[in-house]
Amino acid sequence: MVMLVFYVPSQMCDRSFNTIVGFGDANTDTGNVYTLTNHTWPLVPPYYQGRFCDNLLWIERLNIPNVLSYAYGDATIDNDNLIAGYTNLNRTLVYGIRQQIVRYLQSTDISKVDLSRTMYVIWASGVEYLLDPKSTADVVVNAFLSTVYDLLLLNINYLIVINVPPLQFYPGMMNNSQLEASIIHHNQLLQSNITQIQENFMQTSIQLFDVYSLISAMLWNNSMHSLNTTGKCWDIENKTIVSLCSNPQGYVFLDNSHLTSSVHQTIADNIRSLLTSLSSRTMLSLDLTVFICTVLFLFKHY
Repeated sequence: MVMLVFYVPSQMCDRSFNTIVGFGDANTDTGNVYTLTNHTWPLVPPYYQGRFCDNLLWIERLNIPNVLSYAYGDATIDNDNLIAGYTNLNRTLVYGIRQQIVRYLQSTDISKVDLSRTMYVIWASGVEYLLDPKSTADVVVNAFLSTVYDLLLLNINYLIVINVPPLQFYPGMMNNSQLEASIIHHNQLLQSNITQIQENFMQTSIQLFDVYSLISAMLWNNSMHSLNTTGKCWDIENKTIVSLCSNPQGYVFLDNSHLTSSVHQTIADNIRSLLTSLSSRTMLSLDLTVFICTVLFLFKHY
């Protein structure tokens, strides 16, 4: 009788992610603009500890112990080659997403990163279309894809790309049809390009998270959430916050351009399900590999 023992490294057994690295704008900024502006923007209180939100953001709600956010509120995709983003009521230049990735590389020895347990996320929320209504989806998406390639060249294992939310329904946008058309075209181009990129970078799991559909469902099928889907809780006048409600958690929109913590929680719940699915698929692949190795061993020796 022969007992077969296969050694599987411990890190292969625990498939959970221990680090998430985020690049983006206000939806992912855990306090970088607040630090950049010497704790003057966003206004705290009522904004929560330097976030453009009333509480923790989606990236902080995934139960991943190490959260590294390089995102800046009001950031665009690329300051140098597209449109530069400014925050603090257009007073302060912030790092674009591509510049955020450069900062990450400058401060990180990628050879020491456990890429098997690190998730990278890029979320560009379409700031370009707000700054310049003449921006075309072809140009904006091409710029965004450059940030994707910047990360893929690092041979990362996992990447989540989040598409543009339905900005046309945000307060103050008045169902802007031109903006809606640009965003829909943007997200279609993004999906087709990410699918093609995945075929060329098989070593990396690239997931496209459809936040556009998620938020749209919350707005148009609100029976499960019971949230105010049209109004905003806070208004900003001359760098002063005017409170329009006492319960931000009961709203979708916190102000003209930011989401409440209730929406961030819903986003986190859905992304957590995606992460669980990725972990399960990886473990299934490992089980299959062990099975094949066992069969080959038996075939060779018997």
